[in-house]
Amino acid sequence: MKSILYLIISIFISITLTSSAQKAPGGTKSVILQSIGNNVGSVSLNQSAGIISARLKLSDINSFEVKVLQDKGQIKIIFPDKTDISEIEGLLTSKGELAFYETYTQSEITDLLKPDNQLIKLLNHDQEQISSDPRVGCSSTENRKKADEYLQSAIPVSNCKLLWGIESKKSEYCLFALKTNKEGNPLIERSDVESVKIINGKDSQDPKIQIKLKPAAISVFADATKSNLNKAIAIVIDNHVYSCPVVRNVIEGGEIEVTGKFTVKEVNYFPALFNSEQLPLGFKLLK
Repeated sequence: MKSILYLIISIFISITLTSSAQKAPGGTKSVILQSIGNNVGSVSLNQSAGIISARLKLSDINSFEVKVLQDKGQIKIIFPDKTDISEIEGLLTSKGELAFYETYTQSEITDLLKPDNQLIKLLNHDQEQISSDPRVGCSSTENRKKADEYLQSAIPVSNCKLLWGIESKKSEYCLFALKTNKEGNPLIERSDVESVKIINGKDSQDPKIQIKLKPAAISVFADATKSNLNKAIAIVIDNHVYSCPVVRNVIEGGEIEVTGKFTVKEVNYFPALFNSEQLPLGFKLLK
């Protein structure tokens, strides 16, 4: 029997970008992607343009034109004027890194960071946190900067990676305590994933995202779910925690089903991102 891990994941693939899309003649509009970093060359820019094109096509977007502006380290993409850029931003800018991490429980976090740790003082704490909650605490945007400054100067904790999650409905960012191995690596990486696809749930209105692991990773993940029953495993995309579902059963078949109230753009986004290559460069949308 196929084991299923029911995940409730909110994939925030978009930010409102009304100022990022520049209208062009003839019922079209364009966006400019500015490369980030020092190792920007024609090869990496052209490779990135090809990957972005593949992502858009995998997401059933076929009407667009991609141009490489090599002298500026930019990629220009022209869309029909009716295109909602906010719905596809993640396909344009996300590098596409994916990882699964085991997490620390509340009692383990207390032992790791100590009650008088300055980091804990900088964060807000939910009094109703359950024992399996891997959050160290949450913060406003302003206090997050202070927390980041502290983290940059603090001594790293062995076998622990502290990563921020995505912005919550309360306009807060939560910091999560994730377990790493001795080399600082996660439980499962993108290279351990064989495929990502959409499968139907009970009806057409209940789609699921299926992540199939490669053979070498199946036993690793099975052992992890066995030792983490009723604990959380974090799903991390581009070094941001997107979800921390609690493991309810052992997953032995290497097939992880992601379920939730997905919108059409969320369902299309995930496979398009992970069935294409990772971007060799980082990009930001110019505003």
